[in-house]
Amino acid sequence: MSETSGELVIMRQPLQAVAVFAPGGVDDILTKLKNEVRSIPTDISTPQGRAAVKSLAYKVARSKTALDEMGKNLVEEWKAKANAVDADRRRIRNELDALKDEVRADLTAWEMAEQARIDGHENAIKEIAALPVFETPEPAIDLIAGRLETAKSHSRDWQEFAGRAAQAKGLAVASLEKLLATRTAQEAERAELARLKAEAEERARKEREETIAREAAERAKREAEETAAREARAVAEREAARLAAAKAEQERAEQAARDAEAKAIAAENARIAAAAAAEQARIDAAAKAERDKQAAIEAERKRQEQVAEAERIAAEKREANTLHVAAVNREIVAALVAHAEIGEDVAKAVVIAIAKLKIPHLKISY
Repeated sequence: MSETSGELVIMRQPLQAVAVFAPGGVDDILTKLKNEVRSIPTDISTPQGRAAVKSLAYKVARSKTALDEMGKNLVEEWKAKANAVDADRRRIRNELDALKDEVRADLTAWEMAEQARIDGHENAIKEIAALPVFETPEPAIDLIAGRLETAKSHSRDWQEFAGRAAQAKGLAVASLEKLLATRTAQEAERAELARLKAEAEERARKEREETIAREAAERAKREAEETAAREARAVAEREAARLAAAKAEQERAEQAARDAEAKAIAAENARIAAAAAAEQARIDAAAKAERDKQAAIEAERKRQEQVAEAERIAAEKREANTLHVAAVNREIVAALVAHAEIGEDVAKAVVIAIAKLKIPHLKISY
């Protein structure tokens, strides 16, 4: 602290912000301030000494504020100049970019048209190459035939892409023809298996019906014979009783002859009635056997209808599930193409890999 002014060096001399904040300027000011402040003796043992220390600390704070304000004002001035330069830079960029676009306008239009032409050929080749790719391992024969016709009839002015297009078309046609032949053979084999199965089931059905009818007829005949035998024994027993009674009546007085004759007539009537009852029982048993046979045939027919209906429902469910899986896969492919910005072929390959569980931690919810 100067003895004459009572101020620190920062307060006693005029300073220029540009000089202070020039390279090395801050070091010079700080060095002078530190040396001056540290050279001033202090004594805190007396009130006057403590007041002097407080005053010195206050002057250091004022020096700090003055230097900080000086630097702040200088920065604001620099920022204003920098903003003006940035504005000019933006104007330069915008106007020269516009000039560049103006100069390139015809060339840019030609490049875009050329790229569109190339993209058209590339996309057409991809469409041809994708024709043999199906969403299911066993596509319908008419679908394969339709795509084969599309591949064969595809026509376009391919220009320099003629070679690639011919190669893609040849591969697609060959692949589709091979797949069509394979699927046709598969369907023919399945039709033959279905025919053989139907014939076997028909033979089994006829054999079951014949067995049921034969067993029913045999059972009815056996029951009729047993019933007739029982009735015959009963008639024989009654006849024996009648003869015994007749003999006893003959041995009795002539007076009892008329009663014996009446009893004989009654016994004969009973025998005739019993024979008639036995015949009716046989007829009823035969009729019951025929009814049982028809009921068994009808029950078997209904069972076969139920089996056929269950198979039809299962087939419809399998077909619906196949269509549902195909629809879900198409939606996923469309979403990948729309949102992941990838090609349709890549999207299909990704979906197929996920569906086959070849990608860890990913699974399609159908």
